[in-house]
Amino acid sequence: MKSVKLRQFTDHRGSLAENTLEKIMLESRHFFVSKSKPGTVRGNHYHKHKSEWFLVIKGECKLCLEDVVTKTGEERAITEKDNVLVHIGPNVAHVFVNTGSSELILLAFVNEVLDHQNPDTYEYKINL
Repeated sequence: MKSVKLRQFTDHRGSLAENTLEKIMLESRHFFVSKSKPGTVRGNHYHKHKSEWFLVIKGECKLCLEDVVTKTGEERAITEKDNVLVHIGPNVAHVFVNTGSSELILLAFVNEVLDHQNPDTYEYKINL
């Protein structure tokens, strides 16, 4: 799982975290925010063309990945305190499980504009 730690600055007002990988912004053509209630699952799909970067804005989750070609997988716990962008490339199935007691908010940057007629989203169940 490829990830990039955000650079964080903290002072008496709070904190600011910024992206240090220019590629993410240059290649992004779409973004979305998802909100998930405690205990819920979001995902269980993959994309043939899309590449996505995810950031946990609020809450905590378990991210499970599985390469649909090689069938190799991995999982990782991620919280808002981690300040990390996680990359999910093409042909990697993914599922986010809200493992916290509050709402999970994810921000995602995507390399393709969403086409509702051809969303490039294929159902794929990852066994949790």
